[in-house]
Amino acid sequence: MKRILVVDDDLDILDLVRMALTMSGYDVQTVSRWEQMDETIQDFRPGLVLLDVSLGTADGRDLCRKLKASPNTGGIAVVLFSANIEMQKSVGDCHADSFLSKPFDLKRLVNTVRHVMPE
Repeated sequence: MKRILVVDDDLDILDLVRMALTMSGYDVQTVSRWEQMDETIQDFRPGLVLLDVSLGTADGRDLCRKLKASPNTGGIAVVLFSANIEMQKSVGDCHADSFLSKPFDLKRLVNTVRHVMPE
């Protein structure tokens, strides 16, 4: 089963995304604090991280750069998402695999995940 880690400080978004992806056949874990991300990745071993750009005291783009630079996590696909559409311009700078703008349609979410992490 394909594993996805969702990192967002908005609990409503976490619940909605978890439900949509679980119903689409994915094994999903969520964390609401970016500080939990590294440990969860190590334990859960996701194939994809769905990562909010604005995480309070952290920038998801910096976290993405860190993931992609590490030999242990560089192969994990990263999809950034943000309510600020301008953030899409910086996806290439941090080596993210894709970007979703909030609010997003759940069908678009699932299609993006399938494109980035094919069956």
